[in-house]
Amino acid sequence: MSFDTMLPLLLSTPVAQQPPSLPLEFTGGLGLSSKTIGLMLSLQGLYSMLAQLFLFPVVASRFGSVKTFRFVLFVWPMLYVAVPYLILLPDRFQLAGVYFCLLWRITAQVLAYPSHAILLTNSAPSMLVLGVINGVAASTASLMRAFGPTLSGIIYTAGLKVGCAGLVFWVSGLVSVLGAVESLWVGQTGGRMDEQEASAAASDGDEELINPLAVDAAIIAARGLKPGSTALTMCDQNHNQR
Repeated sequence: MSFDTMLPLLLSTPVAQQPPSLPLEFTGGLGLSSKTIGLMLSLQGLYSMLAQLFLFPVVASRFGSVKTFRFVLFVWPMLYVAVPYLILLPDRFQLAGVYFCLLWRITAQVLAYPSHAILLTNSAPSMLVLGVINGVAASTASLMRAFGPTLSGIIYTAGLKVGCAGLVFWVSGLVSVLGAVESLWVGQTGGRMDEQEASAAASDGDEELINPLAVDAAIIAARGLKPGSTALTMCDQNHNQR
């Protein structure tokens, strides 16, 4: 959420006049026009759609949801560290650097979000609680969408005041590092319990699917035999032998 909010601000902020003091003290932005920023956002939306359709299925089928999700989380902090230094690139390389970071970010997002959704669904112990789990996850994401941009804006403003334009990105990178470490405890479940119980119940039901006594009674009824007859007695004996 913070990256989506802060990157357009960094791109539109005017270029700083004072020289940077590396490695951390530099301010300003790239000073790009609204037209250029809009074009970049449009292209990233197009690439996101294509990558979602063609890239994610290949990667997920090759490496699995857990490895894909974990890889993205460990790569994402490096993006947060690198983005502020786009300001320091020579003018002729800045646009190329921005497009590279956008490509990096969209690829990571395309791989992370579906993997997270798959892991979240598989973590439900039963279909009865799947709605609750997804509801809590959606509510938490909405909460972060509400407070994330506000908090990021406050940190970005504070960073500009102290001459550190990359402060908000580096703080976000630190948070993403914590999430990456936490992903080491994420595992792939073997299936929900309700599916296992349903499979076991189906197996038990197959054994009693045909009742021998009911079959014998149907045969007797079809032949017009009365209860208590010799044939019915023989059928009962056959059933007891079974």
